[in-house]
Amino acid sequence: MSPRSPTPILIVDTNIVLGAVFGRSDAFRLSDVAMSRSLICSRDMVIEAAAVVDRVLPGEERAAVRLIRSFQAIEVVERHVYVPKIEAAQRSLRLAPASRNGSEKDAHVLALAWTYDADIWSHDRDFAGTGWPSWSSANLAAALSEEAAAPAVER
Repeated sequence: MSPRSPTPILIVDTNIVLGAVFGRSDAFRLSDVAMSRSLICSRDMVIEAAAVVDRVLPGEERAAVRLIRSFQAIEVVERHVYVPKIEAAQRSLRLAPASRNGSEKDAHVLALAWTYDADIWSHDRDFAGTGWPSWSSANLAAALSEEAAAPAVER
């Protein structure tokens, strides 16, 4: 049995975009992954990412430009689309043991994943234990590489 492939749509978490903005390895992967998957994020995530960039590098124009460029590969979904599932997502995160902190701050990510029946691309442990698939960058890159190497007949 081979591992399952990532869904055709991936929900991108804030930490992936911030990795691209701050020059971590995810900068390459956003555009690479966008070639084979649709990337989506929540409006809440855009606000969160902009606040972090402004707090860490206030007034830094290059960081703002990198943030804008990162979002060029990602479709931003407005809050009204996923807000009906926020309360259930908060409950799921609160009950998930992985983060051990009961944080509900990423409920918008989980609610969006449920809305689109899409896996999550994140480095957060918060999604483990929610029953919803999430991918780290390393595991996602490996899965997509394996998928690309597979003969067309197997796909």
